[in-house]
Amino acid sequence: MHCHVDKSSEVSGSPFHFAGADDTPESPAAWYVAYTESRLEQLASLNLQQQGFLTYLPMYRGIPKRSVKSKASMPGKAAASLEPMFPRYLFFKPASQKQSISSVRSTRGVSAVVRFGSYFAQVQPETLAALRHHEEFGAPQDLSDRMLPQRGSRVKLLDPALNGLEGLVDSVSAQRVIVLMEILGRQTRVRLRPHQVEPS
Repeated sequence: MHCHVDKSSEVSGSPFHFAGADDTPESPAAWYVAYTESRLEQLASLNLQQQGFLTYLPMYRGIPKRSVKSKASMPGKAAASLEPMFPRYLFFKPASQKQSISSVRSTRGVSAVVRFGSYFAQVQPETLAALRHHEEFGAPQDLSDRMLPQRGSRVKLLDPALNGLEGLVDSVSAQRVIVLMEILGRQTRVRLRPHQVEPS
């Protein structure tokens, strides 16, 4: 039997809602959240896909790192790396409403399925659509007329997927701001461009 949470108990404007406490999806469109082993997000994604699940791992283009070889041969270029936008978090959903998610917890690379108490966390489809849009079209703006936030200051996120949420600045560079915030009950470092935050 499904357990339901009354809609009035959900946080207004939150990108998350609650699913039943059993392992049967409420809707074939529902996306769940897996908490992976450290640095094994892509392995977990591959293993879930092999079981028939759909997965989505938002990626972020990190600051280019110059290798010893590139310094010698191509001094003007550096290799940029793709990193998970939300380290250790992976979105997944069953291919059909009949597919149970019980096997996810024992999948190699997965540490747990994220819950709020006894209820599985689900992510609204429009939130993932905003993340995909950010991956495809997100680009840094001219920062010449913007002041970078200070480490330890509180900022509000302007990213479409996290609009309105707040956190503390953990580190700052000209190309990246890392914000420490609580997502799904865990302290998480979120990588953003400087133009995607403003003082709260």
